[in-house]
Amino acid sequence: IIKENNYKSKDILFLVPSAITKLSYMREINLPLSEELKITTYNHFVQSELIKYWPIIEENCEKIKVNKISPSFISQSLSEYIIMEYINKTREEENYFQDIVGTNKSICKNILDNLSKSCFNAIDINNIGEKIYNSKKNRNDLSRYSYTQMQEVIDFYVNTLLSKGIIDNSIAVYLYNNFLLNNEEYRRRLRKEYRYLIVDSLESASVSESNLILEFLNIVEDGYVFYDRSKDYSSFKNVDMAYIEENIINEFFKEDVHDLGIISIKSLYKEKKSIELKDEYHLYDEMIDGVVEKLLQLMREGKNLKDIAIISPINNSILDYKICNKLKSNKIAVTNTKLDNKIVDYPYANVLVVATCIFYNLQYLIKEEEYINFIEILFDINKIRAIKIFNHRHDNEEYKSLIEFIKDKEKENLRISEFLLQFYIEKMLNLKDGKKNVDLCKDMIKQGDIFSEILEELNMDEKEKYEVFVKCLKDNISDYYMSADIEDMKSSNKVIITTPYTYISANINRKIQLWLDVGSNAWNMKIEKDIANPLVLRKSFDEKLIYSDEMEDKNKRYYLYNLIYNLLLNSEEVYAFKSEYSVNGFMQESMLYGLLLKLLDKGEITNE
Repeated sequence: IIKENNYKSKDILFLVPSAITKLSYMREINLPLSEELKITTYNHFVQSELIKYWPIIEENCEKIKVNKISPSFISQSLSEYIIMEYINKTREEENYFQDIVGTNKSICKNILDNLSKSCFNAIDINNIGEKIYNSKKNRNDLSRYSYTQMQEVIDFYVNTLLSKGIIDNSIAVYLYNNFLLNNEEYRRRLRKEYRYLIVDSLESASVSESNLILEFLNIVEDGYVFYDRSKDYSSFKNVDMAYIEENIINEFFKEDVHDLGIISIKSLYKEKKSIELKDEYHLYDEMIDGVVEKLLQLMREGKNLKDIAIISPINNSILDYKICNKLKSNKIAVTNTKLDNKIVDYPYANVLVVATCIFYNLQYLIKEEEYINFIEILFDINKIRAIKIFNHRHDNEEYKSLIEFIKDKEKENLRISEFLLQFYIEKMLNLKDGKKNVDLCKDMIKQGDIFSEILEELNMDEKEKYEVFVKCLKDNISDYYMSADIEDMKSSNKVIITTPYTYISANINRKIQLWLDVGSNAWNMKIEKDIANPLVLRKSFDEKLIYSDEMEDKNKRYYLYNLIYNLLLNSEEVYAFKSEYSVNGFMQESMLYGLLLKLLDKGEITNE
């Protein structure tokens, strides 16, 4: 299209499902010249449009009480903090969520997830609690209060942010749908700006993104849509296949569609892949030893590490840690797409947190171990010497000089990001790993700026503001990989450890796969929870339906089959490992294990 249009590209909108996919295209497209390449995710497109057309939003949304040039964007960690503080207060003072067995953090995550599902699925955000309650099979035995309380938390969060012109990803989509996409002047500008639409993966589009695609298909000269129904492999993605097929496929591409059949066990049989099930292990550690032995055998057979993937279920850091250590001790190069670290778990990041606490007189937030690590890194000494200095710190001249340096900075009335930057350059950059940790610490400094701005807008006083920042660093801000990191891992000459979801969504392609812990239900987890159900918060879910056990079982099976189908597609050899007992010592049997037995003709064959 670009070449046919004399290398003009700014009137082409190319929607991709993830930043990783965008990076892949940017690396692959090789043009001598062109205008701006508008390859973007839906989220990024929405946010950039909100910034560009914020006056239209402000004028029409009554919840926004301030005048700003553009919205402020809140981080996930600060969103969690605001909601958890509210939950903690109402649970303690008013007995909220009395019948819910769960931590404040788990309730918070469910609430944020419900808000996300509703916004991306174009569901009324004022009716989330009621919608979930009405779907419960045992609703007559449940306290309705927990669902109205959940709605209250959502209303508090949305109104608090919008009143100050602050948004997160979910609220951004809510505003875009309600105040831009239905605005005639905005739609006129879209028609003028774009002539072509390309959609990389329609099967990854939410209802809200589908509505945008619908709008474009009605106004562009040409639209190119790529769709693979089998990629519907997780109930937790913001995707509603029934809505996509009814409103886009059947409307625009009916003649182009040849087979939209659902993946079944017969589809898996047809793949005829080499699968070897290793289920003779009783204990968890025996299974891990078996995995390492299989890898060593593959290496002896001359297999390349870049062809091997270890795929394990989510939320299993113990398994990943043990596998990584065993592989490294056997001199096998390994990389892991999963990160289970808080930012402060890194020694250099911990130094900045402790320095921040001293700078703002928040020493009561520092644990003794964190103080000792702070001394160990800055003075480049071992732990024993660091403990000695800590125990006599008030008499140690070197330590006192360091504290005096921080206190002198306090007098300069610096912003948090300015202090962190100066402290890193003057005290940390020239340490032995100072340059290696620059990116991590730059991220913390950036977080400091974002936090300062948002917390000022929320009218927090100075001390409270920095206390919140430190608490979020310690409890809520986790490390993560950038898209470029994942892309580099994919092509590295190392065994890659990943989850089934990352393997598929990041388009990792390795022909030898080792599936770990296939007896665990973490391969296809429970969908319905106490105050959350992603399938109920879909546009296509009938308001009058009760979500039954049969529906739960059917949906879990549907998503498992699609997941396994996508893993098998490009595989040549699959080795599945199961132990009789889980890491916690409980006997385990999963839906995946039963499926593997059927595929290997070791169990009852059905027509599922």
